[in-house]
Amino acid sequence: MVLRHGGAAVVFAVLLAACTTQPVYKISDVTEARALSDRAFDMFAKGDNEGAITALNAVIAYGTIDDADYARRAAVYGTLKNYDKALIDADRSVALAPRAWRRYLERAILLQRVGRYSDAITDLDQAVGLRPTEIEPLRRRAYLKVVAARFDDAIKDYDDLSAMLPNSDTGALGRGAALYLAGRWREAAVQFSAMLQTKPNDGLATLWLVKARARAGQFMGWDEVEHHAGPEPEWLMTRMLLTADPAIDTAAPLANVDSCERAVFLGVWRMIRHGGSGAAKAFGAAETTCPPDSIEASEARIEIARLKQN
Repeated sequence: MVLRHGGAAVVFAVLLAACTTQPVYKISDVTEARALSDRAFDMFAKGDNEGAITALNAVIAYGTIDDADYARRAAVYGTLKNYDKALIDADRSVALAPRAWRRYLERAILLQRVGRYSDAITDLDQAVGLRPTEIEPLRRRAYLKVVAARFDDAIKDYDDLSAMLPNSDTGALGRGAALYLAGRWREAAVQFSAMLQTKPNDGLATLWLVKARARAGQFMGWDEVEHHAGPEPEWLMTRMLLTADPAIDTAAPLANVDSCERAVFLGVWRMIRHGGSGAAKAFGAAETTCPPDSIEASEARIEIARLKQN
């Protein structure tokens, strides 16, 4: 009986393997190759990463030289976090289309994921140079310059973004964050105050303003902003920063706040309300918790460096 069940299990496993085996593609001409590449891209969009790779392998093996095929396979490998293969394909796509700004942007995204920020910025320089009116390469470059602590360069990019997107807060918020992280707290406070003139209920800008004013020695009271307060986590952190007694436990009210944001806030709270006591530990937790290419991780790294200097 055991042997019979075991045999059935083997047969089932073989049948299951046969069902999941990827198809073997036979390509007759360039038109079929292009159609299969498009089909692979659809598979990728639907989450069938393995199917997309199998199809793109067939297209590339057929021998048609097209930068899009390598770029698409790089995107799939990137989704699978196989960054070595993704970057090899991204290099090939750039080599085949050195005047295509999008190929540099795509490679920059992969380089950012593996922490090669300087190389990513170099690729974004190429993308911006080839298409100076395109928003995404400039926005990403400004962001990465903040992550790489190139604050003056980031401020210039955010100023350009503000000029290109006059109805968006992206440039103003990024500029203010860059000023804050650079230690130019008074200038950062001016930036965030200007934002709040038109959007006084912006919790994120208010939180940055309160942090900047406090670090510059220009302390605020909760009564100055509470009539604009909303339910967002940023308003909760702002209120705690302005009102919480240093003796109370701040972790409990922040239980539902994202762990990365909470860790950074606790570091800032200890800097402002505790005179720096325990701040290094809190920022250390943030550096571990937050994605390394996030503004929060950058803030944690910078504050740890400042604490070590003092």
